[in-house]
Amino acid sequence: MKKSLVALAVLGAFTSVASAQSSVTLYGRVDQNVTLQDPGKNALISSGNRDGSLITKLNDGGTNGFGSSRIGFKGTEDLGNGLKAFFQLEAGVTPDTGAAGSGSSFFSRGAYLGLAHKTLGEIRLGRQETLSRENNVKINDISGENSLTITETLQDSADKNTRPLFQNVGARINNGVRYTTPSFAGIQASAIYGLGEREKTVATGTNAGITRVANYRGISVVYTGGPLALNVIYEDLSGGVVARSKDYNNVLTVGGSYDFGFAKVAAAYQDTNNFGPQTANLPDTAAGTSIPNIFRKGVDVEAWNIGVAVPFNAFTFRAQYTGSTIDTKSGVAASALAPNKSSLDQHKYGASLQYALSKRTSVYASATQRGGDDKDFFVRKSEYGIGVGHNF
Repeated sequence: MKKSLVALAVLGAFTSVASAQSSVTLYGRVDQNVTLQDPGKNALISSGNRDGSLITKLNDGGTNGFGSSRIGFKGTEDLGNGLKAFFQLEAGVTPDTGAAGSGSSFFSRGAYLGLAHKTLGEIRLGRQETLSRENNVKINDISGENSLTITETLQDSADKNTRPLFQNVGARINNGVRYTTPSFAGIQASAIYGLGEREKTVATGTNAGITRVANYRGISVVYTGGPLALNVIYEDLSGGVVARSKDYNNVLTVGGSYDFGFAKVAAAYQDTNNFGPQTANLPDTAAGTSIPNIFRKGVDVEAWNIGVAVPFNAFTFRAQYTGSTIDTKSGVAASALAPNKSSLDQHKYGASLQYALSKRTSVYASATQRGGDDKDFFVRKSEYGIGVGHNF
């Protein structure tokens, strides 16, 4: 009997140690808001409506809210000698309909495994954020790419152009291999490579939707020290594109933020050459034609933003202005509405007010306005939302 008790005590001690060295956390967020969407007077939101007719929507917090709804699992294991293993699996959810995931993958917000050493750095494998997305959320965007997001693309209902403000180069990439150095006096460098794996997809019909995924490449240097944070990032795509371009979507981002205590200020600048998506269309060999896509060699985008957040007791007020200029230096018309114009200007500004009911639950209101060339054709010219978010 005594031996059994001793054995149970020893087993319990080992179990406690193992539990202390390894942990798995379930976490998430549910965020919903009611938004009044007011388009430009010449814009059509959906078929059956009249031009300029506004509609009311129930949105997930990823649009005009304080964070997309999600559910995730993350964990770490202490392997000893300064080494640990870690993982994350995170899925997007849409509470307004109950749909799970987004796109074709369930864990669309993150799915990776890694090893980290306190003196050797960290390596991470799998689906993960691009470097610009990561730093927009932490540093460049005062709203963390949420209610006042700087990475919105303004949809023009006349010629269906997607007119970007800032880029996050697709937000996340598949097949990513990333290395991050340890922090040296607050400075960390990262390098990431996303393998395109020459993926092809066919939508409908003979070769109707043939696409190819490009390789993603990125490097960054980030400084965080006390109230100051700075980042410099370079990213591009290579292969899998039309126009025989070996590399394209060359994106340089410089940003920073400073927390004064009574207010936090963020600002950033971004310059993109040869703008284009990671998934590019290939020639339709059967029909002998090319499928249209938004990538055009020689299309450059220059973007900038400034934002401020002011906390006051349980309230936080945020305001941000973001603008960009699309310049087609090759002489290609920037818009079907202005065939003689080789550049387009667009901007977005807005404000939000958040009230924390608790550490995990907040209510909020936000308002955004968009303007620039051909603004009366913007599908989302003005938006006003009120919502609630809960973290768990």
